[in-house]
Amino acid sequence: MGQFDRKKESQPKHGKPSASGAYKGPPPLARGIPEDRKGRGYTLKKKPKQPATPLATPKPSELEHVLPTDLEKRTLEVFRTTFPASNDFEALKPILQEIKDALNCREFGRAFGKDEHLEAYTIRWSPSRTLSYAQLLAWICTRLAGNVCIQRLVGSAAGPVAAKVVCLGGGASEFMAFSGLLRYLQSSEAAGKPHMQDEEVLEGMGAMSTSASNAPSPLLHIDLLDAADWTSVLSKLDQGLRTPPMLSKYASATARAANASFLLPGVAEHTFTQADILSLSTDDLRAAVGTAPALLTLMSILNELYTISMARTTAFLRRLKDATPMGSLLLVVDSSGAYSEIAAANAKEGDEKRKYPMNLLLDYALLPKPREQHEQEDSDGDKSESAWEKVINEPSMLHKLDGALKYPVSLENMRLQVHLYRPTYIKQDALYLQPRWDTIKIRQVVEIEQRQTMRVVLQALLHLWLPAPLLLGSHV
Repeated sequence: MGQFDRKKESQPKHGKPSASGAYKGPPPLARGIPEDRKGRGYTLKKKPKQPATPLATPKPSELEHVLPTDLEKRTLEVFRTTFPASNDFEALKPILQEIKDALNCREFGRAFGKDEHLEAYTIRWSPSRTLSYAQLLAWICTRLAGNVCIQRLVGSAAGPVAAKVVCLGGGASEFMAFSGLLRYLQSSEAAGKPHMQDEEVLEGMGAMSTSASNAPSPLLHIDLLDAADWTSVLSKLDQGLRTPPMLSKYASATARAANASFLLPGVAEHTFTQADILSLSTDDLRAAVGTAPALLTLMSILNELYTISMARTTAFLRRLKDATPMGSLLLVVDSSGAYSEIAAANAKEGDEKRKYPMNLLLDYALLPKPREQHEQEDSDGDKSESAWEKVINEPSMLHKLDGALKYPVSLENMRLQVHLYRPTYIKQDALYLQPRWDTIKIRQVVEIEQRQTMRVVLQALLHLWLPAPLLLGSHV
C-alpha cells in the first residue's frame, strides 16, 4: 500500500454530500444580540447621554439708527480726551489681560477692585456699549412716546420735571449713554454753548462770577448702583462732558467760535452708590427708586447675577417689583445667544448642569405666577395685586456701528436681547394661567437652592448654641 492510499478505517472529512438543499452552515445567533454580548457575566452597558441640543438662536433684527453719526463721534471724542491712555493701547494689554482672567474665574472683586482696572475696562469696552445703549434708548423713546418716563426724557411732560434714571449695576457705559441721549432729545436746552469756552479765561483769572440763578436747571438725574467703585471714572467723564474740546493753537476763528462742551454744566446730575444690589432690601430699593416714575435699567448685569445665585437674583427681582412706583419702566439688556444660558446651581458634582435661557428666568421672576385650582375657586375675583407687564420682547437685536466712527481702540458690533417691563394692577383671576413645565422646573431649582442656603445657616447656628458632642452625627 502506498503512502497516500486511503485506509480502510478512514472517513471523508466532510461526510457524504446531502441530497437536500437545506442550510448547512452554523446555527444563526439570535437577532439583536451581538456575539460579544453573550454570557452570564455580561452587564448591559447604558447608552451615553446625548448632549442637549443647543437652543436655536433667533435671527437678529437690526437695531434702527436713530442718533446721528456726528453725535456718536462726539461721544467717542469724550472718551478719548478723558482717558489719554486710550492712545497707547499696547500699554493697556497687560491690565486688560488681568481683567479677562479675573472675569473668566468669576472673581469680580479682583477684576474691578482697582481704579486703573476700571479705567482700562472703560477704555476698552465702554465705548461700544455706550453707542449701542444710546441707540437702543433712542429707539425705545420712539416706541413708547406716551409713557411718563419717556415724556420726561424727551422734555414733553407737563411742568419742568427732571427725568430720573436708576441704573442697577451701572457704570460708565450707562452714564455716557444717557448723557448722549439727553443731548439728542433736548439739544436746545442740554447741549453746550460756544460762549462757554470763555470760562477757561475767567477761571484762570479767578474772576468767574456765574450766579446760581443763571445756572440751568437739571433735566436728568442718573442714579447708579454697583458693587465696584466707579466714583473716579464717573467724575472724570462728567468733567469731560462739561469741558469744551482742546483746540490746536492753529485752529481757525470759525472753529474756536463753534467750540462747545458736550453738555451744559448742571443739566445732567449723577449720584453713585457702591452696594451689592442682591443684598438691597425692599426699603433700600424704595429709597433708591423714589416715589416718582423712573426708568430702571439692568444692562449687561443680570447674567452675572444669575451666575452668582439664581435664588438671590429671583428674590431681588421680586423685591424690585414691590419698590417700583406705577408709571415706571424696567429695561433689561444683556448679550444674546449662548451667553444667555445659566447653569443651575444645585447640580451635583459630575452631573451635567442644566441650563435655562435667561429670558425664561426673568419672566418667571417678574410675570404673574400660576396657582392651584382650589385657590382660584376660593378667590372672590375682586382682589388685585401689582405685577409686571412685558412691553417689548426682542430676543436678538444687532447693532451695527457706522463705518465712519474712529477710535484708538477697536469697536465692536453688539447683539443684544432686550426686555422692557412696566408695573400694572391686574385682577388675580386674570393673572394666573396654567403652569408650564419649564416654569415648574425653574421653581423647583430655586426652592432647592433656598433650602441648601437655609441648611448652611442652621448648621452654623447649631455649632454656636450646642456643645460639640451633641453635634456628632447630627443632620439638619
